Amino acid sequence: MKAIDTNILIRAITGDDPRQAERANEIIASGVFVSSGVWIESEWVLSFSYHWPRDRIADALAIFMELATVHAVDLQGLRWALDRYREGADWADMIHLVDAADVATFVTFDRALARRAGPQAPAHVETVA
Repeated sequence: MKAIDTNILIRAITGDDPRQAERANEIIASGVFVSSGVWIESEWVLSFSYHWPRDRIADALAIFMELATVHAVDLQGLRWALDRYREGADWADMIHLVDAADVATFVTFDRALARRAGPQAPAHVETVA
C-alpha cells in the first residue's frame, strides 16, 4: 500500500488532467492510505482552487472514502466528520476531533467548533476563554 499526496486524490476526483487522472486511478486501485492532512487539504483545494460548493465536495469525498482500496486511520470518524461538514461545520476542525478521539479533551477558544461538533463528537470539546 502507498500513501498518496493531495494531488493524486484531486486528479482522481476532478479528472481535469486526463493523463494524470488515469495514473492517479491506477495508483488508487492498488490500495492507498489517505492521511488526515490530505483529507483536509483536499477539501481546501476543491473549495478554493476549483470553487466547488460544499455539497459537491462532500459528495465527492464520500464516494472516494468508500472505495474499497482507500484506507485511513478512522474511516468511521471521517464519515462522522463529513456529516458534520454537510451541516456547516469546518472540515479541518472536524478532522482534528477525529484525530483526537483517543484523548480526554480537545481544547479550543472556538465556541462555534463545540456547537458544530455536536454531542456525538469523537472527542470531548472544551472551550476556554
